[in-house]
Amino acid sequence: MGPCMARLAATLSFLIFGLLLTLSSAPGAQDAGGVTYSLRGYNLEIVPDFNAHRLSVDATIDIANPQLLPSFVFGLSSRYSTVIVEADSSRVTAERSGDWITVTLARPTRAIRLRFHLEGAPGISVDENRAVIADSSLFLLWSDRFYPMDFERWAPVRISLILPAGFQAIAPGRLVSSTVESGKTHFVFESLRPTTLFSVFADCRWRTSARVVNGVTMKTLLCPQSERFREQILATSGDVLKFYSDMMCPYPFDGFSFVEIDSIYARRAFPGFIGYSPRYLEKEFTTTGYDAHETALLWWDYTIRGTGPGSFQWTEGFGDYAEVMYAQSIGKPIAQTFQRFREEYLNTPASDDLIYNDLRGNTPQKLIHGKYPWLLHLVRYVTGEKAFRSGLQLLFRRYRDSTFTMDRFVSTLEDGTGQSLKWWREEWLERRGVPDLMVSGKFESSAAGTQLSCTITQRGNVYHLPLEISVTSGGQTQVETVRLSKGVETFKFSSVTPPATVQIDPGGWVLMRPVPVLEIR
Repeated sequence: MGPCMARLAATLSFLIFGLLLTLSSAPGAQDAGGVTYSLRGYNLEIVPDFNAHRLSVDATIDIANPQLLPSFVFGLSSRYSTVIVEADSSRVTAERSGDWITVTLARPTRAIRLRFHLEGAPGISVDENRAVIADSSLFLLWSDRFYPMDFERWAPVRISLILPAGFQAIAPGRLVSSTVESGKTHFVFESLRPTTLFSVFADCRWRTSARVVNGVTMKTLLCPQSERFREQILATSGDVLKFYSDMMCPYPFDGFSFVEIDSIYARRAFPGFIGYSPRYLEKEFTTTGYDAHETALLWWDYTIRGTGPGSFQWTEGFGDYAEVMYAQSIGKPIAQTFQRFREEYLNTPASDDLIYNDLRGNTPQKLIHGKYPWLLHLVRYVTGEKAFRSGLQLLFRRYRDSTFTMDRFVSTLEDGTGQSLKWWREEWLERRGVPDLMVSGKFESSAAGTQLSCTITQRGNVYHLPLEISVTSGGQTQVETVRLSKGVETFKFSSVTPPATVQIDPGGWVLMRPVPVLEIR
């Protein structure tokens, strides 16, 4: 193995990442909500050859097969030159097609154990512009399909990893042993609960630290130049985890790790840990000072997840709102990235908008991060804080370790909040564009005094829209809440003296075309 070397920062766009996640293209993909089969567990034995830059993986998959299905489809990298598949109780055939493999059993049984032996040269990651096996690090990313993957099903996993001495490693689950023999370190990780989309990384430059924060075992794996952020990472991540645990469901993994991963584009979430590039780590922890985005995806991508066309995109967009709520809770402004995407979305013609099941991996980020967080805020505003949190918590109880369709998502929020969201689905999820309002006003005098009459016209599509209206007059400001449901509606405000200004949605929470401040004299 050569000496540890730094590598250039990655520049590959996240659009490619999203494209890989469009699961509707998976041959034979099935809805995990139906009882077809389940994965009882994975056992992965991974041996990288750093000199030859080759990878050997032995994967055992235990399957519960109550319907006696004969065939199973897994994602598997086409870069493996050697693929051998066996079953304990039946003869099998394996057919590869691109990055997929279909395994068919001559005699299916209710309990199946599949064994894969894989060898090949993984080269450059499909998802990130870096080598899978570099001189100083190992980068086994789930979306590169380095093991036989079932995208829809959660399962416990045991991962054995043999590395040169001096390396540290991270994988799903907890580290149960680390032994050195003949110049090699043998790591064993085990998950205590089902998980999905496994990634495994290793680096000879990491320095590790660990402690328990709010009952969660937390670790950092950082290169020397980033260790100055260790205490800040542990403190702020502990606070973020507690907030999300209280809001959605208890922390869903065996532990939490924050990992510095060389040469990735920016940052990513994995089951039980998050990874940052060195450049992005320094940027984040010298500006916002914490990570709330990727940590939210430990809930919204690895604990529950949408299924069907566009599901990875709309799930992540809804998950964005957890970050917005956390920033609110600590009195921080909404992240500039969200504000930028929101403004870009609001400036997008309705004809270029997409409904939820038309989202794809190459969909512009403004149509995901600029839209979907604010749609959840709309539900929160209408249903109320207590009901909204009840809806979120029911979602995580009902679909923990599984996927859900948009139908299930909406119906679960309705069950949890106790309110119909038919209007929300029809007007926001299944309609392109946003409300376009026009406001006019005048003063009206009567024996009872002076009132401000404010008329709001919805140009184009009509929405059931909750709005705050801020009226400022005589140095005093009052905020009124109204509900729009018609094309033209008039609202009257008392105790207002001329002149006055009227501002629609002063907090800027509603997705709609900008409405100029109205001056009434």
